[in-house]
Amino acid sequence: RVLDPSFRFPSAAPGATSSPLAGPGAMGNSPCFQGVTPALKDAEVPTAGGTTIDHVLTITLNGEKLEIARPDPRVTLLEYLRDTLLLTGAKRSCLQGGCGACLVVVQRYDWANHKWVAKSVNSCLKPLVSCDGMTITTVEGVGTERKGCHAIQERIAGNHGMQCGFCTPGMVMNAYALLKDQGKPTAQQCMDSFDGNICRCTGYRNLVNAAETFATDASPACQDLASKFSAFDADSEKLPGSMPAPQRLISKVFSAGGVTWYAPTTLSEVVALRTKLKRAAIILGDTAKGIRQAAYETFGGKAADVIYLGNVDELNFVDEKHGMLVLGSGMRIDDICRAVRARADKLAYAEDLAVALSWIAQRHIRSEAGWAGNLMITRTGFPSDLHPALLATDATISYVTDDAANEKEVAIADFKQGVVPANALLTKLSIPLRNSGTYRYYRVAQRKWLAHAFVNAAFRVDVDPETKTVTDARIAVGVYAYGPKRSPGAEAALVGHELSSHTLQRTITALHKDFDDEFTSEPQYKTIDNPKGKDEYRKSLPDSFLFKFFQELQALHNIKEWKPTELGMMKPLPLKRGTLKFEELPGREDKAQLSAKGLTSGKVRYTDDTQVPSLYGYLVLSTCATGKVTKIDTSAALAIDGVKDVVTAADIPGNNSCGFVPGEETLFVPEGGDIMCMGQQIALVVATSYRVAKKAAAFVKVDVQGANSGAILTIDDAIKADSKLGGAALTSIGNKEEVKAALARSDQVLEGSTYIIGQHGFPMEKQSVCAIPEERSGMTLYSSTQAPDFCRAVVAGILGLHGKGSLLAVKCTRAGGGFGPKNSRNVPVAGAAAVAAHKLDQSVKIALEATQEHLTIGHRHSFKVQYKVGYKSDGSIQACKVEAWGNGGCTHDFSGFLFLEYAEAVPSVYGWGGNFCIDVHGMKLNLPTNTAVRSFGNPQGMFTTETIIEDVASALGKTAEEIRERNLLTKSTAVTPWKQTMDFFNADMLYQKVKADARFAARAAEIEAFNRENRWRKRGISAVPLCYGHCYVYAAGTGALINIHGSDGSVTV
Repeated sequence: RVLDPSFRFPSAAPGATSSPLAGPGAMGNSPCFQGVTPALKDAEVPTAGGTTIDHVLTITLNGEKLEIARPDPRVTLLEYLRDTLLLTGAKRSCLQGGCGACLVVVQRYDWANHKWVAKSVNSCLKPLVSCDGMTITTVEGVGTERKGCHAIQERIAGNHGMQCGFCTPGMVMNAYALLKDQGKPTAQQCMDSFDGNICRCTGYRNLVNAAETFATDASPACQDLASKFSAFDADSEKLPGSMPAPQRLISKVFSAGGVTWYAPTTLSEVVALRTKLKRAAIILGDTAKGIRQAAYETFGGKAADVIYLGNVDELNFVDEKHGMLVLGSGMRIDDICRAVRARADKLAYAEDLAVALSWIAQRHIRSEAGWAGNLMITRTGFPSDLHPALLATDATISYVTDDAANEKEVAIADFKQGVVPANALLTKLSIPLRNSGTYRYYRVAQRKWLAHAFVNAAFRVDVDPETKTVTDARIAVGVYAYGPKRSPGAEAALVGHELSSHTLQRTITALHKDFDDEFTSEPQYKTIDNPKGKDEYRKSLPDSFLFKFFQELQALHNIKEWKPTELGMMKPLPLKRGTLKFEELPGREDKAQLSAKGLTSGKVRYTDDTQVPSLYGYLVLSTCATGKVTKIDTSAALAIDGVKDVVTAADIPGNNSCGFVPGEETLFVPEGGDIMCMGQQIALVVATSYRVAKKAAAFVKVDVQGANSGAILTIDDAIKADSKLGGAALTSIGNKEEVKAALARSDQVLEGSTYIIGQHGFPMEKQSVCAIPEERSGMTLYSSTQAPDFCRAVVAGILGLHGKGSLLAVKCTRAGGGFGPKNSRNVPVAGAAAVAAHKLDQSVKIALEATQEHLTIGHRHSFKVQYKVGYKSDGSIQACKVEAWGNGGCTHDFSGFLFLEYAEAVPSVYGWGGNFCIDVHGMKLNLPTNTAVRSFGNPQGMFTTETIIEDVASALGKTAEEIRERNLLTKSTAVTPWKQTMDFFNADMLYQKVKADARFAARAAEIEAFNRENRWRKRGISAVPLCYGHCYVYAAGTGALINIHGSDGSVTV
């Protein structure tokens, strides 16, 4: 029995008995609740007869039964696994349910279908107390290198399914859940299962292939792969249907930190609780905290009471009544998909509806998120995919308010504020089972999954097979106007009319008449550079959706013939179209990396996995781009239980400097100091848990004078203000006078411009550090870094260890993705932890979450580019002049190096007629310092180069490939504009080889033919040569220590 250290079982009060509670008010007499917090005791929770109320949470974890007394309802499963049990296989990364690094498998009994189910779950979102009665498996429970790895771990490890390995435990758990749920899956199920897992560096081919080795219809390549490993029957992993049902759960209440969690088992209990606790939050999966901070969790939330619906029998059911599929509000979105597919013989568009619902979030969230919660938050502005998808089906919603027996029903079209009261508790979703009709769902977003739609819509029509006229229509649009709604005008324009172009135009016009006055602009797409955002594009999307829908209807009902290639939504192309081969040369054999099995079993540790008793830090960041900090008030934060301290600039024992240029970038902005950008570090809250530190950070009050005054936020602003980075103000290559003369005598001259946006480095492991105080005022820093010695040097100065830098040791066990930002931008985070550990004389951990990482860590540099190029009519370039302005952010960082890399990358593999010059201006903006990101200036340079090449091709009416080949250097002419001879130049040979191996000419001809024959879909093909400077001579050089152990000859590097 795992107990809270502060817990003591209370003795029974006089007259109390241990008999089951019988009704309202009985909880106060239960021996379980004597001495419990007043908020819990005074709640007087009503219970159904024959139940008891307990405060012990029971779970089975990796085969071991645990009973947890007085669990904290604010703690997530991930927190409990990592910080209490020290099981670090599940990773702390995005904390939004967006990456899959924290996956575990949860087995629970599905009372609606009377069977055990296994689901992959984002442990960063799942409250620990919602796991009562469940069986949980982490990656450590699947298999280990010492005890033996599972077949999934063996195959992912043996098929190179990792590089940095940070995402690997999540990938293992994803595949493990699939086998637990399906046994032998299909190849398509293997592919689809990865919609909730991000891999930043490996790519998915090796991961999907490893999973597909278990499939019933595995490809020949995956069958060959399976033969390299021990045989394994995936059906043996599936949960047996004969597993007995568990005992029914009893009503429970858990309370800690001013938050009380109620887990009733009857609808009457829920209603009574809701009536008494009017501000209580009602949850099922609690996945909404991935998109908005949970009201009861952090940032001074308003709700102190939470009512959990997962154990309520009356809400956990699937049924058919009166021609309707009926699901209780305790069912998840994934349950709707399965229930709909199971009734394909009764619902004409079952598969289309199920596919629509499968686009919601990702599978790990769909397995937890309730349909009722999704619909409820839609009423407050959430851009739901579920709501419009159900609108077109004529679904209805049932609800109760203050009487469990008084259930009311409303059409989902009327499910809006003012019709359904705010205190409504949703109880049922009813979907008509229609044996006719055509249904389609459309959405456009930045990604297919895990992205809010720009616009989404669901359409359903019935068409008379004889007259070809529409007899019934539903046109529902989601993210467009004020909430999801049907278009009465568009529906009227359809009903009674043929599916003609005229009807389509009338329908489009009617839809815009219904909705355009209520069109809602999406501010997240508006920037200073693009103040209009995506409004015009979004307004055009309903037209596109209706056109696609008409195409499909016309083809389906033989009204008009359309090419199959032009019908419907664009189908995803197969991931595995090519053949993966290893060139097994000596020293390059097809062998797994040494730590592969450790990565698949979660035993390999990253910085945040360091198993040292630690406090946790959460950064307080500036929320404006400029201004003077006049006061930092930490009193409210310090008053929160569990907060140990708030560290500010006043606590720094050495230099308040953490950048490349001494004194340019402060570790913490002090009182009286100037803010340079949004996301700048002001303080660090240190507490006993990550959650408490995060909560308290919101209570640190920072007064700023002149916030955002004079802020320079765009490159054009910086050019206008002549705001430059002093040490990187200008980087030049080439002779400008010679180029000017060459342009003057060129046959034709073209001037143009382009803009290159930035990009986040996006390591799966965010910036993280563990600072451990050592003897003689020294310190060990475990930092996820690509440059340990630079980190050591700067942090030594911060700690005042001048001349004693050897007392500070910086260690990096491994980085869960580096990509450049961990060369330098880890230093401010490491310095903050070091100062806190120094002050408190205790170990301190910091691990940024995704929102902080994106706010405070700089990006790939953006550029504004102008060029002038001279060329002949045959495409031969005679001269080129480029002028670029690079956004370095608010400090130098790597910008000086990067602008040189960019300038050297632009010439690429082309001759430019021997006349090329470039000027790169380093601009200073009030934005987070931009930094090194993978390829370090080269992608921006190549983008500039190929923009010029393609613009010349367009001006001449030639293909870009013609211009590239006309100007490609050869081994004899391969000299750079700075007169460096490329002795081993072979880009011309490789370019021709790639074109031949890829059948470029034949495929280009096929594509031209396809484009001529297809009006609405187009294809393209391109081949781009490039060269890459791969040695930073000005920053190279390091040392390595190699030990050869005399006992056995083993080697340590």
